[in-house]
Amino acid sequence: MRTPAAFCFLLLLPACGGSELVGLHLAVAPDGSATLTARALVESPTPSPAEVMGKGVVWGKRAALVHSQGSVQKLDDLRIGDDSLQFVARIDANKLTVRMKRGPDAGWVSALVPPQAKRRELALVHDPLGKTKELADTLRIEIELPGLVNSSSVLPTARGAEAGREGKRAYLTIPVETAREKGEALAWDITWN
Repeated sequence: MRTPAAFCFLLLLPACGGSELVGLHLAVAPDGSATLTARALVESPTPSPAEVMGKGVVWGKRAALVHSQGSVQKLDDLRIGDDSLQFVARIDANKLTVRMKRGPDAGWVSALVPPQAKRRELALVHDPLGKTKELADTLRIEIELPGLVNSSSVLPTARGAEAGREGKRAYLTIPVETAREKGEALAWDITWN
């Protein structure tokens, strides 16, 4: 059976937008250890196979979405960038709080995305037609938990920050520019069965 090309194109659309390209995915085990996958937008220093094998072209800019995966023994020890992103786990009570500092120097944001001007420049590498004005304008943190998620909420409210849940997954989306604005730190609280 052949899959229609239009259907395949529709499946790819969510992966092609400027939003939610970058972020973290954490799969938490019942003992509190986890597998962490990070997706970061970078100006790549490494040539692609097309560059290496291409002839008759002088290559310029490179943009890459880099996926990295590793293991975490204890959630409380996990830091991204600096101490601006902290995980406070009470596994025995089925509760997790993620604390996120905001501001232009928030290391967790810089670990995942370059500044806005660079994201706009890299957007032209990603989409030479210029329809995508800015890459990676939204951060997404997604956490898979050992049981069904009861609650997922973030306080205080921040422009465009949204917490949600689905089955055993809790997620938070936040615009990069909101994360980089000076403002009160966010606390994302999650509980599960």
